[in-house]
Amino acid sequence: MVLPKTISSPSPLDPLLLLPIPSPLPPSPQPDLDPLVNSITSHIDSTEGQIPITVLTSAIRQITRKSQILLNAARVNAAQARDELDNVDEELREVEYESTRVNDEMRKCSEYVPAYEEMDLPSTEEFLSSADEGILSSLPSKDSEEYENQLMIARLEHELKEIEKRENQVNQLSKQRDNLIKTKKEIKMKFDAVDVHLGGFSRSANAVASKLKDVAEIPSAKIPQISLEGESTSSA
Repeated sequence: MVLPKTISSPSPLDPLLLLPIPSPLPPSPQPDLDPLVNSITSHIDSTEGQIPITVLTSAIRQITRKSQILLNAARVNAAQARDELDNVDEELREVEYESTRVNDEMRKCSEYVPAYEEMDLPSTEEFLSSADEGILSSLPSKDSEEYENQLMIARLEHELKEIEKRENQVNQLSKQRDNLIKTKKEIKMKFDAVDVHLGGFSRSANAVASKLKDVAEIPSAKIPQISLEGESTSSA
């Protein structure tokens, strides 16, 4: 019998790879391995075999079977551990992503500057002196923790109403301006029409005056005389 020089990978259809994994697992064959090796060595060295070869091969098969079962169990456990590690790694990445996002949002919040701080609001004293009684009565007591926030909200709402009033005034003034511009255009159109009419009247008046001047320059002798009976006579 020729011994193989290399040991190839087991076939996927090897019965040893398809062995079911019992529960509990068999004990490790490591304690039985050294006595088996000694028995095989003595069997080879001795001319008189003390242990039959069938017994040795049976022991080898048992150790191989136990080893393969433990190897299969190790592979299954390794695959399960790999899946758990992948799941944990995915969860860790999600946690890191959420942590980064939360840190960014916290940084934005810490750097946020409220817009009302840049507004030119009336002072607190001016607001309290000019605000309505209804607004002042709705504010919490000065000892309350919400007093400053509610006071600022009331100041902003009051300023918003003032801005809306000014915007309404601007809108009304804009409408009045548009009406004045429209009226001015209408007056200009009427003025242009009157100017054209006066120009025509002036030309007609000049023409009439020119005719009257021509008539005034004619000698009286050349002017035909009209009798009382309506008959015209000319001088000799």
